[in-house]
Amino acid sequence: MKTITPTRRQLLGIAACALTLATALPDARASDGFPGGPVRILVGFPAGGTIDVVTRQVAEQMREDLGVPVTVENPTGAGGQLAAQALKRAAPDGRTLMVAPDHTAVIIPLTLANPGFSMTTDFAPVGLVANYAGALAVSQASGIKDLPGLIAASKTQPAAANVGVAAAGSKPQFDLGALSKQQQTTLNSVPYRGSVPMVQDLAGGHLSAGITALGDFLEFHRAGKLKVVAMVGDRRSPLLPDVPTAKELGYAMQTDFWVGMFAPAGTPKAAVERLNQSLNKALATAKVRERMAGLVFEPKASTPAELTERMAAETKYWAPIISASGWVKQ
Repeated sequence: MKTITPTRRQLLGIAACALTLATALPDARASDGFPGGPVRILVGFPAGGTIDVVTRQVAEQMREDLGVPVTVENPTGAGGQLAAQALKRAAPDGRTLMVAPDHTAVIIPLTLANPGFSMTTDFAPVGLVANYAGALAVSQASGIKDLPGLIAASKTQPAAANVGVAAAGSKPQFDLGALSKQQQTTLNSVPYRGSVPMVQDLAGGHLSAGITALGDFLEFHRAGKLKVVAMVGDRRSPLLPDVPTAKELGYAMQTDFWVGMFAPAGTPKAAVERLNQSLNKALATAKVRERMAGLVFEPKASTPAELTERMAAETKYWAPIISASGWVKQ
């Protein structure tokens, strides 16, 4: 049998065809609004934290849907500022995204004179990722049994007025300030570097109370090391159905939290829509929903417009509260 050996010209032709096919693949995917190529999602908080874990689960599902690598990077620091600044510098091609909490999207722009980004002009909302409930807990050592008891104790026992919050200039801090004015008392915010050390001090009896996400309290509550006495958002949690909301008890507190996904401003509308579809598809999968449930997160699919409306509504709510607190922008 005669062996046919390709000539050098034929080999070059085969290579050229392969290159043409390879470069055509991203163009083919662009027909559905997505430009193709790897995607990176920025998370401005440490790897292994709840927002990072949720994002990585979503990224895995989006990779399967988009058919391209989707990785997570963690430019951590300053409450998500560094990630937001990195997103601002990224090319608006749909291949760099950011998953950020409401603290980054709403509170930082209201509390810093120059955060290095504008949520309204530098970013294009892709969609909501999740909601998660806020709660108020008391130390078992404090002897306080409920939220009215905390208010009463704060008027007669200075130590009872120390309430831990996960960060300075955060929703819980401003909520406490507003509550103090409502009840004509003084509840002192004690800022920590994150929820973990605050919850540990609360469980150890070094604080009388604290406010953060319910998920950070839940294990300690179930172990009897602290007691969740009120939800500080709009509704009770199905995980603790007997715990009332602060509003049910007559206190105007609004410390629920959420997480959203953003792209750089100028990202083509078709790319944003395709990413939104992929995100919502990921949030509907059993794997993502189960993982979020374990972290006490609630998947929340939305349109880009709904995320924009959410940010606007929260900015309108928190701006006067922050102003009335006397907070001076740094």
